[in-house]
Amino acid sequence: MDINFKGINNVKIAKKQYKQFGTYQNLSNELKQGEKFYTELKISAKLTDDKKGNHLSDYLKRTPEMFINKENPDTVEFHLKRFDIPEDMVHQSTFKLNNKDLVINDDKKLPMMTFLARLTRESSKNPELSENQQKCMKFANKSIHKETVDYIENR
Repeated sequence: MDINFKGINNVKIAKKQYKQFGTYQNLSNELKQGEKFYTELKISAKLTDDKKGNHLSDYLKRTPEMFINKENPDTVEFHLKRFDIPEDMVHQSTFKLNNKDLVINDDKKLPMMTFLARLTRESSKNPELSENQQKCMKFANKSIHKETVDYIENR
């Protein structure tokens, strides 16, 4: 599947970073407390089908019906919330797609995650996006990739 920039329109990206004290589980499965560094991204775009690719059709085919916006099926609204604890090398991501919690807990969601990974990877190379927007897309892509690989390795 190739994603071209003509099939992805009206891309909007919002980023928020903050830190918050809280409890987390380290790599040794011990409960610890400390500063959690959060990054939240909200990415929205409109997809279309055109001569170079069927982005909208591919998205609709790969995405379970519950995640498709009924009023605007061509709209993708992706929300990523990730926290990192650098000293313990801990990070955890949560996702929402079109305001529905997206948990990678079965193989039926893998085609949709593949689409989102490709969308963010290719968008990170879009010359129409600013350097900061491209970095946000790379960050989202890495988070999608990591959570998907973790699911595959632990099933």
